[in-house]
Amino acid sequence: MAQKRVLIVDDSSLARMMMRNNLTKNHPEWEILEAKEGAEALNLVRATEIDLALIDYNMPGLNGIDLATQLMEQQPSVSIHLVTANIQDRMRQRAEALGVGFIMKPITEDKLAGVVHELEG
Repeated sequence: MAQKRVLIVDDSSLARMMMRNNLTKNHPEWEILEAKEGAEALNLVRATEIDLALIDYNMPGLNGIDLATQLMEQQPSVSIHLVTANIQDRMRQRAEALGVGFIMKPITEDKLAGVVHELEG
């Protein structure tokens, strides 16, 4: 399996831990980067290419859609999925226009399986 680099962005340390654990359980070779808010995430990706970004929608500062937009400007090939407990129609429309996917909270291994399969190509 190829080495992948995943960025997890969520202001909840528990949510980041759950996503990290679900990913590394089946892919211990993957590098997982974490950020608690958008500005920190953007600083991380300035120096590092990532394959996948899992981004919480509701965060202080940049919301998930705005962060996704900026990430795509820096790294157009990155696969981005918003992680949220509540998908509103307006949010869905903006995300779909950007080509951003959704994963409903709480995060489980099954919910991540499709994203992981897509990433493994």
